[in-house]
Amino acid sequence: VGFEALMRWPHPHRGMVAPDVFIPLAEQSELIVELDTFALREASDVAATWGRSSPDVEPPFVTVNLSARQLHDVNLVQKVREVLAASHLTPDRLIIEITERAAMVNIDDTMTVLNRLRHLGVRMALDDFGTGYSSLSYLTMLRPEIIKIDRSFVATHPEHDGVALLETIVSLGHRLEITMLAEGIETEDQMEHLRELGCQLGQGFLFAQAVSATQVSSLLLQPTTNLR
Repeated sequence: VGFEALMRWPHPHRGMVAPDVFIPLAEQSELIVELDTFALREASDVAATWGRSSPDVEPPFVTVNLSARQLHDVNLVQKVREVLAASHLTPDRLIIEITERAAMVNIDDTMTVLNRLRHLGVRMALDDFGTGYSSLSYLTMLRPEIIKIDRSFVATHPEHDGVALLETIVSLGHRLEITMLAEGIETEDQMEHLRELGCQLGQGFLFAQAVSATQVSSLLLQPTTNLR
């Protein structure tokens, strides 16, 4: 049903550099805004080429992570509008991912930006839920279409107290009519547990490793697994 855009740096001497190495450095300057814009443009261009896998299935969405600096950039909404126009991607197939920490940098500005993006038809996902502020009052203000449950809850041992938290988080999403997406699913047991809890969507190595954009088309031809 969707893909998350991931960024890797194929360095000529260092090999494949992971984002946890270069993103923190980029965040110390305006370079992070350039990287975010690049990610938006590339992800939208690629997603616009994805067709329906069958007549009764919508084309997949793509989610793109935004840094706190990009989220509060005064030009963000115009950039998104230009990216959608250039790629011809329908707005509802672009999902902007933000973390709780990024949203709380300036909640008033965040609300203004999110409302303007929603006016364009773009959706929002709250990433790494449960690891940041997790304020219920802010959650109702942000009104994300998707909550991404952090992998630390998914990987919890069945006898650990974290299982109760996982159940509570999924139940909260149901009550607020928010789609719940569990991150970091690696085993069939984890998937079955999430399915029993009613978690609608999931991502992780159980479904696929990270792949290049050119490999997505072949993945779309394979049978898919939806937690519902």
